[in-house]
Amino acid sequence: MAIEIVECQEFSEISIRLSSLMRNGEIQIDPRVAAKGYLSTAFRRGQVVLRTTKFVGLIPLTPEISVRVVPRAPIRNLSYMLARSQKAPTAIAGFARGYNSKFVRADNVERLFGQTLAEQCAALSVRGLIKRYERPEMKTPWRGRFLAAETVRRHASRGVRYRHEFDQSVLTDRTIENFALKEALGLVVNWYQRNERGSPVLLHTRRALAAFENIPSWRFSQQDLLRKLGILLSGQSNIRPDYAGALWSAYAVLDGAIPDLNSRGSLRLDSLIVDVSEIFEAYLRRELSIRLADDGYRVFDGWKKPHPFFADGGAYSVHPDMIIERDGAPVAVLDAKYKPDVSEQDRYEVLSFMDVMGVQIGGFACPVAGLEESKVMGTTSSGKRLSNLRVDLAANDPQAEIDRFADNVRRMIAERPEFV
Repeated sequence: MAIEIVECQEFSEISIRLSSLMRNGEIQIDPRVAAKGYLSTAFRRGQVVLRTTKFVGLIPLTPEISVRVVPRAPIRNLSYMLARSQKAPTAIAGFARGYNSKFVRADNVERLFGQTLAEQCAALSVRGLIKRYERPEMKTPWRGRFLAAETVRRHASRGVRYRHEFDQSVLTDRTIENFALKEALGLVVNWYQRNERGSPVLLHTRRALAAFENIPSWRFSQQDLLRKLGILLSGQSNIRPDYAGALWSAYAVLDGAIPDLNSRGSLRLDSLIVDVSEIFEAYLRRELSIRLADDGYRVFDGWKKPHPFFADGGAYSVHPDMIIERDGAPVAVLDAKYKPDVSEQDRYEVLSFMDVMGVQIGGFACPVAGLEESKVMGTTSSGKRLSNLRVDLAANDPQAEIDRFADNVRRMIAERPEFV
């Protein structure tokens, strides 16, 4: 059944026929997305009005209709940010989409594709592991099918009478496909044992791995396995259909990478939904940390280094997106806001951060939505100076743009009146 795909940009509205979402007299939205806040919902003139937010990707609503949210930033820039931020998107297990077979580095890929890989391997093991005729590494003399042409070419033509060639191919399940799946499942098990021992995915993966108990561990390097798997996947017509999806999931896990976000391609993997706000924040923090290190500054994540809101302690704390320190003391705070402009509430929030941290310099990092430029927003009566630093996510050269942002942060800290 063909799926109707409605395409729109992030932070825009689309209208969906109410009847297309109805099942047995009730609105039925895919439970994998219903409670995640990927889309906000309202009713207007008999239609369901969906407003896209900070999430981009292919979002299933029902088995018949999905919404593809296209980022405002070019795909290549978003993929670059995703790789540099070291943040992983969310995978909707069991809902595949087409990707281009270009991969970018990412962390925690085991969590992204582990559940789906376990389900795919469990399903294909019911039919039985694939088998293929393979030549053994060590041949047994005078065994197998006699090869007359090879014997003549290699031996008889050279006057050797008592040497012959035999084809000793044997039917075995020790194939590249099964080696790759076993190794990938092992990586997923190890990741969950280290990070989420209580997850049900760990149990499912162990059960799937049990189907490969007769497959020995891969004796060579992981890169060699990846290379052989890549060659196999390049000729997809030779792959058993129920193996195809599992092998692409295994490739992603073994390579520690995710597919480029471009939707045009025949590669079938779980739909990846990207929280661009989270990626934007993590990307700026990591790149700023690298660029300010030579100036003696350190950049921290306020959620990993919270500060008590009240001087006498208590349960309340503040968590700026970026705390900039020098010689162990805070000098400025920055909050990343993935929206065209900041609100009054945002201003009060950052001012409270500055008060708690004991700094006089703070501000926001926002994407360029039009012709906005970085600027000083103003100075309060108590001497606190707020700035709004802009980042062009559509820049042709992302590295040059992030260099410019880092330079503006230096200017903000130095309280210079102009930005570049």
